[in-house]
Amino acid sequence: MGGKAKAYLKGKSNPMDVHSSRKLYFKVLHKDPYGLENKSYDWSGEDKFVAWVLPLMVVGCIGVWVSQSMGWLGSVSAYSYALFFTWIGVELAGKYLFSSAILKFNIKINYIRKLALRPWRKLKTYVIPLLLSGAFGLEQASTSAIAGVLIFFFLDILKTIFTEWNQIRRRVPILKHAFLSWDRIEDRPYTLRYDILEDIFRFIVYLPFICIFGKASLLVMIPNLINEFGDGLAEPVGIRFGKHKYRCRSLYYRGKFWNGNFERSLEGSAMVFIVSAIVMIMYAGYFTAPQFWILLVTMPILMTLAEAISPHTNDGPMLALVGCSTIWAVTALV
Repeated sequence: MGGKAKAYLKGKSNPMDVHSSRKLYFKVLHKDPYGLENKSYDWSGEDKFVAWVLPLMVVGCIGVWVSQSMGWLGSVSAYSYALFFTWIGVELAGKYLFSSAILKFNIKINYIRKLALRPWRKLKTYVIPLLLSGAFGLEQASTSAIAGVLIFFFLDILKTIFTEWNQIRRRVPILKHAFLSWDRIEDRPYTLRYDILEDIFRFIVYLPFICIFGKASLLVMIPNLINEFGDGLAEPVGIRFGKHKYRCRSLYYRGKFWNGNFERSLEGSAMVFIVSAIVMIMYAGYFTAPQFWILLVTMPILMTLAEAISPHTNDGPMLALVGCSTIWAVTALV
């Protein structure tokens, strides 16, 4: 194995150096495909993180179910639960198959994660309660979008812990293999923590706006879709075609907050701009003409800037905050 690959595996390189060449990337990947044998990785931080988050999510589930039984929240139907768990099954099956394709055909994890898996993994918490009960008005979905978002958020975090926590993956080969297609090399060993923190921050932003928008809560799908498909295209485009790079930091990396030298590109950020415009056009019917034109002009610019300045792997909460705030301001004032 070459010196650069050895240096990377020993944690002596910047995280994005693994993308300096395809040869280096796949040397590192095939040497330790699941990241569990790398002695430079400290997994104790993930274990401590799970020890805090796991009981909170369990308490959250119990709290929602008790609130429903007391009549404080609307109900969530068996149909919605069935769809949610079916969605999880499809997600896990897809992750497993894509992991095999990555190793067999030497496909970068970044492409599979963003182009094939991200919408399935990230959208179900909001799509099921908001689209089914909101856009389609299905009586069998739920009587409250808020109740659906709450319970599916807590259940989805629990699913993430029980399928991606290193202590479980080491003991369950199927889950270890499936996680490969989501576990970017440059994020190891922080992938689980990055994902859960992003999901929690996004939830903290979206839930109040769902309450504020009320019957128009479907509008939070606008920043959601921009996040999933704009950011989803930004990384693959940036890695494949990005020539104009700029740096960003992670919330936590190698024992320090606001640390690490990660990369984004102007070419990738342009995808956020384009997708923002497309999504706004898709939702044109939800706004008056003046509101739509103001949002069509401002949203792509603001969302592109939000993605550019947000921390590595935590652009979702920033896009949620900027997107929802902009929609709320325009609809309230115009």
